[in-house]
Amino acid sequence: MKRKPMNRSEKLLACRPSIIIDDAKKSRPEEDFQNRVLRPILKFQNDLFLKMFMQVCESYKISFGTLTKPEQEERIERLFQKDAKLKALFIGAVISLLTVDEYEVYAAQQNHFNKRITQMLIERLKDQTG
Repeated sequence: MKRKPMNRSEKLLACRPSIIIDDAKKSRPEEDFQNRVLRPILKFQNDLFLKMFMQVCESYKISFGTLTKPEQEERIERLFQKDAKLKALFIGAVISLLTVDEYEVYAAQQNHFNKRITQMLIERLKDQTG
């Protein structure tokens, strides 16, 4: 019997890593979306985000490896605060992996979720660079 090919949403969902979240406490819908959708996408894109960030440092001629850990963390935050193109590039790498239904949720609170995505990205980069 011939199987029906997966659609885009099914393919996207199939490639996401699973993340174990404590369901014991009831979370708000935004937190649920963050944990169920955004965190797995960030985990899936992690290697790409690290490469993109180091490429940005090269283009700005930042010798990231020579900075102290506090200097690195401050530089990461400052780059995301000051460079709107950088922030949009990273956010785009996340939202491009949303299903259409997930995108509708994201679009309804785009500014809110962009802040969440940016904060999670900053924390990931701080934890994994240096």
